[in-house]
Amino acid sequence: MSPGTVGSDRRLFHMTDSAAGWAGRSAREALMVVAPQFLHSRSCLSVIREQYADRAGDEVTLYGLVRAREVLVLGQSQFADQVREVLRAGQVPGWGLHELPAERAPVSALYALLSVRTANILKRAPFLFAQEVAALPDEVLREFRGLGPRVLAEIRAALADPALANFRIDLASPESDASSEDLPEDLASRLRPEHQARYRDFLRGLAAVGLPAERIEKILGSLDGEPVPAADPVVRDILLYAGADELLDAYDETHDQAALATSEPFLPALPSTAARLARQVR
Repeated sequence: MSPGTVGSDRRLFHMTDSAAGWAGRSAREALMVVAPQFLHSRSCLSVIREQYADRAGDEVTLYGLVRAREVLVLGQSQFADQVREVLRAGQVPGWGLHELPAERAPVSALYALLSVRTANILKRAPFLFAQEVAALPDEVLREFRGLGPRVLAEIRAALADPALANFRIDLASPESDASSEDLPEDLASRLRPEHQARYRDFLRGLAAVGLPAERIEKILGSLDGEPVPAADPVVRDILLYAGADELLDAYDETHDQAALATSEPFLPALPSTAARLARQVR
């Protein structure tokens, strides 16, 4: 199976600038829809989401670097890797993959050099490495709300700070490859289901930074020992009443459902949600 192909049950949807819609079933089809829009949109940002018949999938964030005709791919997942391979293989005419250097610093090291306000602005995007921020030209960074000339200057100064080099990891070296066999799915399998959902993005980053195996085990042990918050029936009823099924699913995935067995509905269910309420009571 080529990098851009998948099983027939996956559907892809994109959000690019003010446009959104169907983006095919494969990484290549999605890129053929999205990449041309980078040339004509005010924004160079696109988010592509997977959707399966029975569950939501992963999402990948893309930045179109128009001058270089390259795409910066954010994320550590099988889907993100498929997108990278399609671009690397030259399957999208006129566009290539923006390759990051082998030596990278975790983005948390960059945030430590920034003010809290500036770090929070950048945290709106799922950056894993400081070099991903560095790859974005000034005009793209200025698309972040609240990022003016002074904030931009602060970010560029932090990226040039020699202290950042102390945190670089050479992902191509054998020493940093201790956890290279750990995919995010492998790490998640060692946690309770609720923690798997709560720490989905964190685990993708953890799989990417190349920590030694014993340190990863220590982190996973700490995460798995955290108590799972109890689901609040009031919150669930409000979401049910609003018909916000996707939000409700996300809430249920990250909270302990034990307290719901003895609770009474807080709000009357709409007809459209009555069947779902009945199933949950059984």
